[in-house]
Amino acid sequence: MTYLKVNVDAPVQLISAGEFISEVPWKHMSRSIENFELILGVHEKVYIREEQEHFEIGEGDMVLLYPGRTHGGYRESLPGVKFYWFHFDVPATPNVLSNEEMKQEIHTMEGLLQRHGVVRDIYLPQCVRAGNGDRIHIIVNQILHVANSHYLTHHSANYLFTSLLIEISELALGRLINSPVSPQGNVSFNKIIEWTRIHAEEPLTVTDIARKFNYNKDYISRLFKQNTGMRPLDFIHSIRINKAKELISRTDMSIRQVAEEAGYTDEKYFMRLFKKRVHMTPSQYRNAYHKTFMNNV
Repeated sequence: MTYLKVNVDAPVQLISAGEFISEVPWKHMSRSIENFELILGVHEKVYIREEQEHFEIGEGDMVLLYPGRTHGGYRESLPGVKFYWFHFDVPATPNVLSNEEMKQEIHTMEGLLQRHGVVRDIYLPQCVRAGNGDRIHIIVNQILHVANSHYLTHHSANYLFTSLLIEISELALGRLINSPVSPQGNVSFNKIIEWTRIHAEEPLTVTDIARKFNYNKDYISRLFKQNTGMRPLDFIHSIRINKAKELISRTDMSIRQVAEEAGYTDEKYFMRLFKKRVHMTPSQYRNAYHKTFMNNV
């Protein structure tokens, strides 16, 4: 695994972006390009080789392809394959770190963990699986909309794309820093958070969470408040609303279907809650970011 280290005092330059869909078996052409390409899998699998490295890109997987290196498909993708792609350049000479060099960077950062916002670089792994796909997909749809809306502001798409790269970097750094040597209490709460996230679309209560982990309800509520700043129910709603935002921006589902998929049986309640939290109705949110560039070759 290698990591691309990029200073983001200035935004990364987005060259082009789009959404690829093929309704027939498809294999990526073999080529070498002069800029970076980021691929985010959405449906089915993409099989790409870069030099001697082989990548299998499924839903939620992200792969970074480097300029000057030959890449191409090594196996056909099934009909219905879909992914987002972004071509970009970085402001300065790329700095590629090995695993060992990345460990040294992490060691240096550990002394800065109590001072938020002091790291001026991002670290992009060549491949990573999105841990918070909902938020990443929302940013992606905003980027595609702005990139294809001909905004007058020069850096409009660049800043949005840089925010996506920051999200990926934070995801990777969080996994590297929060290793098994973390305090046991944090590990325990991380398990609670992950279990809650997985089951958030079900009829879930604080009592259910407390019973699952053998804690009382008051203790669970305090844990959530201390670690997320939210009560358990608010956290569950945030997961559900993010899921709804992803479905609204990525699919043609009706609002009723979106509500049900996100865990709400009452469509009217869902619409009130969505507007309260997002400050626009589901239909307004769908119309806000609808422009994109699609290709199938």
